Amino acid sequence: VAVAETLLTSMNVPYIVASPLLVQSIPQWKQSGVLGLQSVILYSLPELDGAIDTCVLGGLVGDKIALIPERVRKMTSRVNGWMNLRRTPPSERKITIMVYGFPPNVGAVGTAALLDVPNSLERLLKRLDKDGYDVGGFATDPDASGESLVAALAILSENSVITTGASKMQETIDARIERAKKGDITTAATLARPGGGLGGA
Repeated sequence: VAVAETLLTSMNVPYIVASPLLVQSIPQWKQSGVLGLQSVILYSLPELDGAIDTCVLGGLVGDKIALIPERVRKMTSRVNGWMNLRRTPPSERKITIMVYGFPPNVGAVGTAALLDVPNSLERLLKRLDKDGYDVGGFATDPDASGESLVAALAILSENSVITTGASKMQETIDARIERAKKGDITTAATLARPGGGLGGA
């Protein structure tokens, strides 16, 4: 891993895996997707070395490896996308941060074994702001906290909130913030901070 990190850092380019399936046939792949050992070779091991994207280019046809032209075009399109992203100023980039929340509706949002998700989320947003990304007012709001963000995400993940639709979500968060301010122990205390501790999110 250290060798890969040194090499990729010195080259200053992303590591993209473009490979045919070496232990799986094209018909198998089309029917069932990437299987077992092939997924370790194609996804898991390269990810440990820093790969950011993977594209299947083909696979076995009998005992020969065949490329699928449509997959080669797909890979070309993805590489172009990565190049365009690199040229885009950070303030104009759109990113998604996914927070673990399984199983749903049991308070598992933002939980992960041996990880401090709220603190990591807070530090990540502040680092993104420092690197020029637009994270709203979160990084400069002294009341903003990862705990509040995770609490708000947990609220938005409740079935009763989801079924009311997106138009009611902000209203629900505002109501929970008010409950927290009144000392409701069923609501995360960090939501009692000014702005719910959400930094304008």
